[in-house]
Amino acid sequence: MYSTTQWFLFFYIYCFFGWIWESVYVSLRTREWVNRGFMHGPFLPIYGSGAIVILLSTIGVRDNIFLIYLFGMISSTILEYFTGDAMERLFHVRYWDYSQHKCNLKGHICLMVSFAWGAFSILLVKVLHPPIEDLVMSIPLTAVDITSFALTIYVAVDMTVSFNEAMDLKATLVKLAESNEEIRKLQNRIDVVAAIAEDDIRRFKEERAEKKKTRKERFAENLQEARERSLAHLENLSQQIFEYFTNTEANSADLTEYLDRVEAEKRKILGRTDREYNHLAKILRRNPGAVSKHHGEELASLLNMLKR
Repeated sequence: MYSTTQWFLFFYIYCFFGWIWESVYVSLRTREWVNRGFMHGPFLPIYGSGAIVILLSTIGVRDNIFLIYLFGMISSTILEYFTGDAMERLFHVRYWDYSQHKCNLKGHICLMVSFAWGAFSILLVKVLHPPIEDLVMSIPLTAVDITSFALTIYVAVDMTVSFNEAMDLKATLVKLAESNEEIRKLQNRIDVVAAIAEDDIRRFKEERAEKKKTRKERFAENLQEARERSLAHLENLSQQIFEYFTNTEANSADLTEYLDRVEAEKRKILGRTDREYNHLAKILRRNPGAVSKHHGEELASLLNMLKR
């Protein structure tokens, strides 16, 4: 029916259309421009893959609206589930999440979205694809081959960069989780509860001032505040550890060990650069709905820095 390079060209066209739809939709909801998706460029592979899967699964039933709906819904839902599950297993971050929707399966798919895939299948097969098919078929095959090859190289480079960034985000979440776990262990050892009280009037003034700052300035200040809070928390923890061992006349070697562990956590916090966090912030701005089953607390802390 189509040559291999024509299939590739269809894939990239629908990746681009999907990126336009998602970016416009999310930007209107957030009231600021959001370059939606896993990649940097204007492509969303899940839409391109979904379109190709729908076209392939409905080749023999294109005269039957009901079967187009049924086959398209089933095939695209299967694709969405396994893609979402694979990405979460690999990156420990869920780049779309339907957990708050009824009749969802592990947050990767839900019934309403599956119904929407079925409706999209009819729209694609009966309305969108015919003119696109005519356009692609009218292009000389040599031009299609060259265009598909160039786009494949571009997408491969973009995907490689985006993959490495996602792995960086995962590594950072793992480090944050390890630090949080270490602090919790120290906290439990001496039965210390840390409480931070904020003055309502000062917070109100700060919030008003925050609105006048740029998003980059707010993130930098939030990042610095988070560092200072963590360091203050560790400093307070050091003092409480010292007092605990002094009052109980416990083994001094244990005291040294715990204080060394606290100092190690301080060095980790100070060792994380602004550039590293700004790099990760770009990923999260492109995916504001990201969640993580494995590192939910750490991901939430990063997302909170972007929202404040």
